[in-house]
Amino acid sequence: MSPPIRIAVAGTGYGTRALPVYTDLSEFEPVGVWSRREEPAREAAHDAGIELATTDLDELLDADGLEAVHVAAPVFMHGDVVHAALERGLHVLCEKPVAGDLAEARALAAAVEEAGVVCVVNFTRRYHDTRRRLLELVPEVVGRPRLAQVSLVHTDHATPDARPFTWVQDAELGGGRLQGYGIHDLDLLLLAFGEVASVAAALEVQVTERSDGERSRRVTAEDTYALMLRMREGGLATVTMTATARHGRGDLVELHGDRGTVRLDAERRLWYGTEGDELRCEGPLDADSKQAFAHVARSFHGAVREKRPPEPSLDDGLRVQALMDAVRRAEAERRWVEVEDWRSGGR
Repeated sequence: MSPPIRIAVAGTGYGTRALPVYTDLSEFEPVGVWSRREEPAREAAHDAGIELATTDLDELLDADGLEAVHVAAPVFMHGDVVHAALERGLHVLCEKPVAGDLAEARALAAAVEEAGVVCVVNFTRRYHDTRRRLLELVPEVVGRPRLAQVSLVHTDHATPDARPFTWVQDAELGGGRLQGYGIHDLDLLLLAFGEVASVAAALEVQVTERSDGERSRRVTAEDTYALMLRMREGGLATVTMTATARHGRGDLVELHGDRGTVRLDAERRLWYGTEGDELRCEGPLDADSKQAFAHVARSFHGAVREKRPPEPSLDDGLRVQALMDAVRRAEAERRWVEVEDWRSGGR
């Protein structure tokens, strides 16, 4: 067996969920944690049984024998952390979105290529058993795209005191439910139905004030959105999400084509069939995020140690980033916006 990758985690949001996975996997040896605040760094390191907890990014990235870093910092910091890692020749597993916009993401991609290191983007939800199986069924069942519908109804931001104010509620820092959840659904649509030609979008902040523990802060990042997408090869799609509902339910995904249908219901059951057939059912299936991230982590290890193609790749990150940029512009300009070709720009 190849030796474990010595990895550090920069960020204690999603990073606190990633660390137990790294600890459990023989493919990794976590060696340090960074946070902008001392207490979260210490707590995360203690829980993971590792010594290095720091608020100094250079100290983290200069740790003895470090080979890779998981960039789980707020979105607005991704560029700085990734570039600092690349300067040291470190491999990178980056949270999504890769950057604040497509131009920044392209610059990161060029820097990764120049450094000759591996970069994997953490689109974890595509590896939930529910969505993985759904994507397996699409080419067998659906045919030419006609309509896709993705609907998420959550309650976790329904009141001002349901969540404290953090960067997630600050649009300038890259927050919002679109980067938290919607980006996974856009990734799903791209995998299932191919490229998107144009988008229209409406984003709202429905709970406008939250406390950061000391004072009330104005929320500027969306907690609700509704997107409409026109697929390049035909068909339409809608993606909606509210985090402010009083009564939640499981995710709903429906994919309709000229041959058949694949549907994921709120009880995590998959229904599918082609024209003239009764819909068959599988499930309920698992939607375990820890298991899904373990798949991403092992893919990262295989890309570093065995030179396998990175998956999810940085190109996957750029593809979704271009779509995210179009969504933001469509909301700002209140019109349909064409999606820029993510492959342009010198790559």
